[in-house]
Amino acid sequence: MKHFLIIFLATISTPGFAQFQIGSRTITVNDPSRSRDIGCEVYYPATSSGNNAPVENGQFPVIVVGHGFSMGVGAYENWWTEFVPEGYIFILPTTEVGPFPFPSHPDFGLDIAFVALEARGWNTDQSSDFFGKVAERTGLMGHSMGGGCSFLAAENNPIIDCILGLAPAETNTSAIDAAANVTAPTLVLWGTEDEVTPEAGNALAIYNNSSANCKNYVRIDQGSHCLFAESNFFCDLGETNTGTLTREEQHQVSFSLARPFFEYFLKNDCAAYDELQDEIATNPDLGTNILDCANDAPVISDNNGTMESDLHPNYQWYLNGDEIPNADQQTHTYTQSGTYQVGTTILGNCPTLSNEIIVQITGIIQREINLSTWENKIQIGSRDQLNDVRLEWFDISGKLIASESISSVSANQLVTIEKPNFVGVKLLRLSSNQATKTWKLF
Repeated sequence: MKHFLIIFLATISTPGFAQFQIGSRTITVNDPSRSRDIGCEVYYPATSSGNNAPVENGQFPVIVVGHGFSMGVGAYENWWTEFVPEGYIFILPTTEVGPFPFPSHPDFGLDIAFVALEARGWNTDQSSDFFGKVAERTGLMGHSMGGGCSFLAAENNPIIDCILGLAPAETNTSAIDAAANVTAPTLVLWGTEDEVTPEAGNALAIYNNSSANCKNYVRIDQGSHCLFAESNFFCDLGETNTGTLTREEQHQVSFSLARPFFEYFLKNDCAAYDELQDEIATNPDLGTNILDCANDAPVISDNNGTMESDLHPNYQWYLNGDEIPNADQQTHTYTQSGTYQVGTTILGNCPTLSNEIIVQITGIIQREINLSTWENKIQIGSRDQLNDVRLEWFDISGKLIASESISSVSANQLVTIEKPNFVGVKLLRLSSNQATKTWKLF
């Protein structure tokens, strides 16, 4: 019954995302550093469905897909038909399929990395059909051998924004070793009935060795190795026993996890992070998972006119939901009423916002400020530091006589200034970010 519910919910929710028809192209790119041609099948949002259809207007993130051993790229039709209508470009390199000759894992990893970089460049290439259509966000997705090779491609690769591994396999050279130099946010899915890539030496070992500061390892209960893709003779031949999930059910479970992962890291949908965590916590078809993807919100407090955040890697202060220009430090001294928050960006490109503090400034902040006078001089001292101090002299009618500015007055510092050359009663007004005070002097 629970499997029927998942398929039903996926069926009623997916049309909310669907916007585009699917176009397709066969493209060959050349890596000059290796004198190597890399064939690719490309599926993309189009103005009409079909081969070589015009690319739809908009900018779309790229997902480069690494296929499994002896699996043609057609085995992943379920993935591009699900996500291209939602605004993604899927690129599937057709190299290193096997079984004869046996695939070169290092070459396939380099192919994936080169295609990702090449696709990024299409956006500024006026001769490309994708000119102006490629977003500056790139993800990798790989299944089995292609999953391991995706980690080879992501090693020390700054343009990769996220990796989805579908039962990723150890490779030669080692994907486990490469993972130590991979920092892109990572989601690894593995089926508990997988007989092709035993967990300990493949998916779990790659995950454990990853240096990503955001990584989730999700076990699909009763899922298997080959059911991430469409039916494929070679893959099915190697997996004689599958779990109780059907192929369609495993697809839907996988999509329900991949969707918020892609939306957050490739489309800056800031609500999708919580959606992914909720899906992992509540989906009845998931087993025991490993979550290491902290995105803790800052906590702020009001310290006598200065907002202060707990420690985070970066800061942006907000007033009534709008960014405060140049307010990017751990503390912020406020001068206006309103609702204050700070945001910090830990994962992807979305700020995580703190608690709110509402400030209502009802009058002048009172500070202990003292003044002494003798002859033609006065001396001012404050118990607290004052910033952006302005001293203004007025006659009794309110006419400005003289003024001067001082950048700051330290706590308990005494500042000496001369009285203006004016006979009669004078008013001295001191104003700063922290206080305003007026004296009547003779």
